[in-house]
Amino acid sequence: MKSLIIDRSRAGTAGLIALVLGAALIQFSLGAAPSSAATTATKALCGTRALPFEKFVPDVAVICDETYMYVSSNGVASHSMMVGITGWNQQVPLPMLVSSSLAQMWRFPLKPIAAASEIATTGVGGTGIMLNGISNFNATKPAPNSTGSVYSASADPKLQGELDTCAGHAGRGDDYHYHAEPACLISVLGSESALAGYQLDGYPIYGSKEPSGASATALDKCQGHDSGDGRGYHYHFTTAAPYSPMCFHGQVPADVSTTGQPSAGPARSAGEPVQVVITGMTFNLTGTSKLEYTYQGKAGSVSYTPTTTGCWSFVYVNPPSGSPGSGTSSACRRTDNIPVPSASMAPSMTPGSTTGSTTGQKATTSAANTASTMNTMAPTKAAVVYKNVSITQVKCSKGKVTKTLTATKCPSGYKLLSKKTTISKVPVPPAEPSTQPMAPSSGAQGGAQGGAQGGPQGVTEKFESVVKSSNGIFALKSTSAVDEGTLPTTYTCDGKSLSPQFSWSGTPSGTKSYALIMHTIPGPARPGETAAAVSFSWVLYNIAGSTTSIAEGATDVGTAGVQSHGPGAYGAPCSQGSGAKQYTFTVYALSSTISLDAKSATGDAVRSAIKSITLASAAMNVKASRG
Repeated sequence: MKSLIIDRSRAGTAGLIALVLGAALIQFSLGAAPSSAATTATKALCGTRALPFEKFVPDVAVICDETYMYVSSNGVASHSMMVGITGWNQQVPLPMLVSSSLAQMWRFPLKPIAAASEIATTGVGGTGIMLNGISNFNATKPAPNSTGSVYSASADPKLQGELDTCAGHAGRGDDYHYHAEPACLISVLGSESALAGYQLDGYPIYGSKEPSGASATALDKCQGHDSGDGRGYHYHFTTAAPYSPMCFHGQVPADVSTTGQPSAGPARSAGEPVQVVITGMTFNLTGTSKLEYTYQGKAGSVSYTPTTTGCWSFVYVNPPSGSPGSGTSSACRRTDNIPVPSASMAPSMTPGSTTGSTTGQKATTSAANTASTMNTMAPTKAAVVYKNVSITQVKCSKGKVTKTLTATKCPSGYKLLSKKTTISKVPVPPAEPSTQPMAPSSGAQGGAQGGAQGGPQGVTEKFESVVKSSNGIFALKSTSAVDEGTLPTTYTCDGKSLSPQFSWSGTPSGTKSYALIMHTIPGPARPGETAAAVSFSWVLYNIAGSTTSIAEGATDVGTAGVQSHGPGAYGAPCSQGSGAKQYTFTVYALSSTISLDAKSATGDAVRSAIKSITLASAAMNVKASRG
């Protein structure tokens, strides 16, 4: 009997939350790490095929056996999602439930074989997977009496306004996927000629350009060709319809068909199509996510917060007709259509060993006993809890000696060659599942609420991520601090209390003004203060549209609103108690200025005033601590 092998090291670093559902190990993860399962599959067998995915680890993981490449992902993009959609099907991006069974991973032949004739794709399921773990569909959607195998402008989601600025949307299973060249992914890859992913027949798919920079030409019916440059046959996205391949050039094995790929396990009923304008989307894997829109001239939103693994509490504000829900309700992804491993695929459990679950519970049941209790075990679910940990590494040299250290500066006598700060997602031992839905936090656009701060004396329990660029192009940077790094003392109350320097790029067309807001989620209120969900340290608005930067300590830019910590435009971080706190700076590109008296221009007031005129936003986080 072959056993299910759990890669425990990846389960820890990628942040896996496992639960036993019958004899099936189901994983809900930030970056689902595929196990070797009942095969000889390993990452090494992928060869160079795995290298392009490395950029997106731990959100994506890859292993191979002698026949297939297996890709595991939770199906949620790290770039902006949903913003810009005008024809909305009322779905939202929810993470996928991913099984350790190879049957619930994306599979691609390692050695593609050309088919005798083209094989039509359908609009029913994914046609491939991109390097960031997001599935790709063809350029149409199923219409009445149609499977979406033939392109039709009337069923083109792009022409119908159903795609966001990154060419994706959430489908009827609340699953995020692309239907055209994924602009935000291409931006991350750095070139429109870059390898973007693989189609189900195993052939690679590239952006719309050739390495020369020219648009791909001489494409066949399936939008592919062999350009004679050593890459062999490959597909291209195109800027003209149908954008994404409508057929397969290669053979698609029966167990690699679109219907044999991972199932989203829909959590809610499908919504009815409706005309809205989606103005903002803040996604938070462990806290509250919020999609904001304008419907019939009124603001509306869908907020959802994880309660237990694969379950969320939803809050609907001004839901359109045909919405999947209203008020407050709960929904869980279905697991009845996720493949359950057979007894031979059950986890190998020996006394004293773990099964990859971050609950730390010891397994004392043998695989055979586990298999025999498949029909009697109740589903066990664990709360999803993670924290982001900032890790800084420096490369230092002294003479002929070069070292790479996990530190913020080089040792005495060494010269700094480079410095890099990354964010690692680390699991926190989960609490027992709550029987009550988690109350949504009062997050606003660009902010990461979800209880990031708080705790005794304001000590941060975990740092939440924010949408760094709403369209994947507009970007904020600073010479004063590193994104996700530590704010130097110069900019806190323990130093000179100067406001930091900022600059931005990728300004969207039509920008007439900017707003810049700095906020944090405060710890306990000081004596005499009123407790608040969000604290604002800096509120600037009506910054001239020609402005692209703000100098350190500047006081002559835009109009200063009301910050939460007393007089002055900039309220330097000065938290009470010890422990690090996260501060988020967000710049908004606006289509006009706003009429708001400076004396009443609080952070909430400015956010409310700019909501309908925001073209794009960009953000960065810093940490500051005292004591």
